[in-house]
Amino acid sequence: MSRRLVVVVSNPTDIPELSPDRLTIADAYLSGGEAAAQGATVVNLCRSYRYRTKGYYVSLIADARGQRVLPGVEAIEGLSEPFGLFRILQEAGVPTVDVERMRTSPAGEGSVAEALAYFGHCEDARFRPAAQAVYREWPAPVLRLQMVEEEGEWRVAHAAAVPVHQLGPERRAPLVEALLDERRVLRRGSPVPRELKRASIAVLVDERDAFSPSSPETIDRLERVGSRMNVYVHRIGLDDVERLGEYDALFVRALTGVREPSFQFVLRAEMLDMPVVDDTQSIIRCSNKVFLEELLRREGIPTPRTLVVTPRTPYEQIAELGAPTVVKLPDGSFSAAVHKCESREEYERVAAEMFRRSPLIIAQEFLPTGYDWRITVLDGRVLFAARYFMAQGHWQIRSEDPSGHDRYGRVEAVPRAEAPRDVVDLALRAAALIGSGLYGVDIKETPAGPVVIEINDNPNLDIGYDDAADGNRIYEDIITFFLRRIEETPPTARPESEAPAAVERGERAERPGVHPTAKRHFRPFEVAGMELEYAVVDRDLNAASLVEPGLRALAGRPTSDVDLGHVAFSNEIADHVFELKIPAPVRSLAAAEAALVDGVQRFSLLLRERFGARLLPTGMHPWLRPRRARLWKRSNARIYQAYARLFDVKTHGWMNVQASHLNLPLGREEEAVAMLNAAALLVPYLPALAASSPMYEGELQEAVDNRLAWILQHQARIPESCGRIVPEYVESLGDYRKNVLGPMYQALDRLPDAGVLRHDFFNARGAVIKFSRQAMEIRVLDTQECVKMDVAIAVFVRAALRHLAARLRAGRLPLPEHAVLVEDFRAVVWQGSRARVFAPHLSRLERDAEGRADVRAVLRHLLAAARKTVRKDEAGYLDLVERVIESGSLSERIRDVLLLYVDDEEVFTEAARRVYIELADCLEANEPWRGRGI
Repeated sequence: MSRRLVVVVSNPTDIPELSPDRLTIADAYLSGGEAAAQGATVVNLCRSYRYRTKGYYVSLIADARGQRVLPGVEAIEGLSEPFGLFRILQEAGVPTVDVERMRTSPAGEGSVAEALAYFGHCEDARFRPAAQAVYREWPAPVLRLQMVEEEGEWRVAHAAAVPVHQLGPERRAPLVEALLDERRVLRRGSPVPRELKRASIAVLVDERDAFSPSSPETIDRLERVGSRMNVYVHRIGLDDVERLGEYDALFVRALTGVREPSFQFVLRAEMLDMPVVDDTQSIIRCSNKVFLEELLRREGIPTPRTLVVTPRTPYEQIAELGAPTVVKLPDGSFSAAVHKCESREEYERVAAEMFRRSPLIIAQEFLPTGYDWRITVLDGRVLFAARYFMAQGHWQIRSEDPSGHDRYGRVEAVPRAEAPRDVVDLALRAAALIGSGLYGVDIKETPAGPVVIEINDNPNLDIGYDDAADGNRIYEDIITFFLRRIEETPPTARPESEAPAAVERGERAERPGVHPTAKRHFRPFEVAGMELEYAVVDRDLNAASLVEPGLRALAGRPTSDVDLGHVAFSNEIADHVFELKIPAPVRSLAAAEAALVDGVQRFSLLLRERFGARLLPTGMHPWLRPRRARLWKRSNARIYQAYARLFDVKTHGWMNVQASHLNLPLGREEEAVAMLNAAALLVPYLPALAASSPMYEGELQEAVDNRLAWILQHQARIPESCGRIVPEYVESLGDYRKNVLGPMYQALDRLPDAGVLRHDFFNARGAVIKFSRQAMEIRVLDTQECVKMDVAIAVFVRAALRHLAARLRAGRLPLPEHAVLVEDFRAVVWQGSRARVFAPHLSRLERDAEGRADVRAVLRHLLAAARKTVRKDEAGYLDLVERVIESGSLSERIRDVLLLYVDDEEVFTEAARRVYIELADCLEANEPWRGRGI
């Protein structure tokens, strides 16, 4: 006889106070039986809720059986993700503190307490409101709350589900009492509604994934259709979870699954009450074939004969399905973890391996057909229909040939109005059981009628394939769906902390240069990316806090990041500085120049017409007082606050630096190692070419490259973060992780509330490896007077590095003592092209008695080598580099002009203003400065 309340435990001894007839063992529940009645409420008290454990499957299967379950899988996943847990509690108005703050809070700063809540009820009256609020958002039978008292208010510091077997008799008593009171078990709250709304859609992509459900060209088409419908569609990557707060909806076009990175985006979107496709419920339901089998069978949806198999299932039951038999792992995808077993021996071998990964697997009748119907459903309507043909000579739509390459069957799109009515009706019935999102229903036509093979969340949509019959109507329907949901959903004002996370001093997370969505098999030096930083100034050249309104005007909405496709803009740590970049790598830096010049001119025109302002080049603002500068406030607050807490950011090394960054792909490991070691041999001499910061605070200063002079000390509190600026030699990428990143992260771990900086952006060396984008970034170049000169120096650096790396890999170039390179670097930072350096790795240099050479001779030597390796379409830039080598860096030429006026402060000030106006004009015209020598 079925029961209305089902209490599921791993072992009856876990809660001995309840009689056995009130308990159901997890094994028995999973196998069905009297406890499987639809409409029952299941209290899942299993020992573990971890993914693929029996406790996880109890909650999953309860949902499939139409039963109410505490906790549900959504709650299990939410409780396992601390940031998401606290985010939704904060938005629900529950006072919270961070777990890290709780752990590092010194004794005596505030009272700390722990409480247990049973179905949202807490014995301690102080914590009852918090317990009820937490249960309303994350309903679990027993929750342990850690509370901290701050300024007279108790705040939630941590919340976690408690396995019942860990409770002693005294602590089990309230649970037993609650289980005997059905009203307590059924009590559940509802989330707090949201308030404001916007009109933008974030598309989550990972173009590095070979199984991406939509190609970049498909997303391009969606963006174009959205633009025509006055909807902003913008793609984001897997490092951009903090950016969700800028959008109104999320469309996932990356691999989904409860253990995939995309699931955290979906959780966050739901916490923000944003429409999301697909939602957590759909992902959880579709990603598990055990759930689907239970659900479809319960609702009478025709499927191939199917059996949920345990290790104890007799083979004779499986044999009743016929031979061959299809065997599936519950959460396999893309035809993976699916095998066709021709014999008992093959089945036992395949099943044994699968049972090591899951306690349940699926066995299914084999129904061979030439193609499957894919009916893709959105919000209960057919979006498109297609026949997916089997790969040639194979029984699935995808196969792998002996060389390891994937082969696919052809896709034949069919106008949705012409798809067979019985197939469409079955697809709509099946999809309705999952939800109202986007689902691909795979159906086979058999003599007995159509049967559902599978329901997929996140189905493919590819331009030229799935959309070939219905074209733009598909994309219009997707946009319309989101618009309807956005208008129906009461949104909430999203806090600035939900805007994009920064990387170094405001840089957008792993986007510039070699883009994270770029293909990962670029060879070293095959492509390049560039980023340039500029100060925004008023007509008197004083720093102006106009980056945020400028980006807002450019995008047509408040934002910290504008991507125009060929060029992109984003903020920096100071609110008067912004970054201009090419968002994807280019083979020729001449193309980079064209894109960056267009970006400069667009932003310059906007500043001039809207605000009477302009852009100022060079590595430092000449008279900015950093104490008066302001931090960027629109986004990145946690990162900027961490930097401000650890360092004195109101200094020139932070608030007054503008650099040019060059990004190069890593290639294979041995190529990446050679490139980094080559950078160590090149970086020390680049300031003699690229310095453009002779003055700050209104005066000429001692160093030639004052930006780098400040960088040498700006992160001195954590020396592991910057080393000695010249990158250390490495023998492998593992060596780099262990000896460069490892000590840096360990230093951060010793400091309170510094975990937000635990990322490779914290590395302040002159050349750094960015594993997240498979690139090396050169960071010692001051921004020049115009894009053409920045590109010329970048061309030189790329070609010189190629030469040095090739010689290192050939064993023809010795690595000198690292300390000698550091000494050379410091000499060049202070003395520029007048420096005398050792450069012991370079031969045929004229040296003095101490073994030193003129740094100009070093640059000439490297320029000659660069001319041998430079691309033909970039060779002309090296003529500009030669002129700089002979006449001195921009910093030295500015200094030489202004030295004529240093005896009269007023005259000097006017001369400096005149020079920097000329430099700003050069930036807009993209012309080198003609002052002294160029």
